[in-house]
Amino acid sequence: MLGCQNGKNEGQAPQFVVNVIVVESKLKLVSDKINLVATLTPNERVEIQNLISGVVTDISFEEGESVEVGDLIFELDTKKLRARLAEAEGNFELAEINRERYIKLLESNTVSQQEFDQAISRYSVLSATLELRRRQLDDSMLRAPFSGIIGYRRVSPGQFIQQGETITTLVDINPIKANFQVPERFLDDLKINQVINITVPAYPTERFSGKVYFIAPEVASETRTVLVRATIDNTSKRLKPGMFGNLELVLQPEGKALVIPESALITQGDRIQVMVVDSENTVKVIYVSTGLRLKGEVEITDGLNIGERVITEGHQKVEAGSKVNPLSGEVAQPLLSIHFDE
Repeated sequence: MLGCQNGKNEGQAPQFVVNVIVVESKLKLVSDKINLVATLTPNERVEIQNLISGVVTDISFEEGESVEVGDLIFELDTKKLRARLAEAEGNFELAEINRERYIKLLESNTVSQQEFDQAISRYSVLSATLELRRRQLDDSMLRAPFSGIIGYRRVSPGQFIQQGETITTLVDINPIKANFQVPERFLDDLKINQVINITVPAYPTERFSGKVYFIAPEVASETRTVLVRATIDNTSKRLKPGMFGNLELVLQPEGKALVIPESALITQGDRIQVMVVDSENTVKVIYVSTGLRLKGEVEITDGLNIGERVITEGHQKVEAGSKVNPLSGEVAQPLLSIHFDE
């Protein structure tokens, strides 16, 4: 918009004053972060498999229910196993009596060393057999190795199952783990207990926080990245293994920094400058050093003070020494004004 004054200014050369948008530099709490993609995995997961063959007699879980460590999950028919155990116990008791007898006979030179060795060998074999029968009976009853949530069952009561057949799965999802790949250029910034924040499509307005607990000891040669894992509290159990999410890795903790809009930066070769409007509305050009790049803003580490007005729009129309009409960044600006010197 153009304007002029008449009267005593009539006949004098006008001075063009350009309207510019300015924003004051300010302190702001910032942290250095990078955005990555993460996949959620359970804290623990195991396939429950039977250790011996047999007929299923009891299934002690409901699909999807929580179980505690040591809870009985399922049991096989134990009639034959108990009979074999009783037989092994009887044979072992007899072998134990014979061993004691042969020890005394050997001391009195009533039996040969060979006869004694045979008796001791039989005792050892029957002792091992007894331990095997006890273990087989124990293996007929499978218990939860840790607390978690049971998956769907794959067998039914009365079904004969072979050794090593999967009965169900057991998953512990609290805490839940996040796996993500970090570019190798950030290796020096990675530390155990670093904070991560993650959002998942299922709950787009919520942020879940966790901490890094594992940094892989080697870089993947194909991707030039390093695997990092973090744990996230999942008491609510809303986060599920297999979900993917957008993850923020905090490289440096939150602290105060001097920031200005990124639009105020002017690149001159390998240097960066900004245009500052002083108290007399005159433009000054200042070279600055930058730090963190934020969303729409940038940290200034050297060259500016708090509260200085930097030009964010209109700097292409002015130069050092120009007079300007500074407008707040929230106010729409006219294109041009004309004033007359008195």
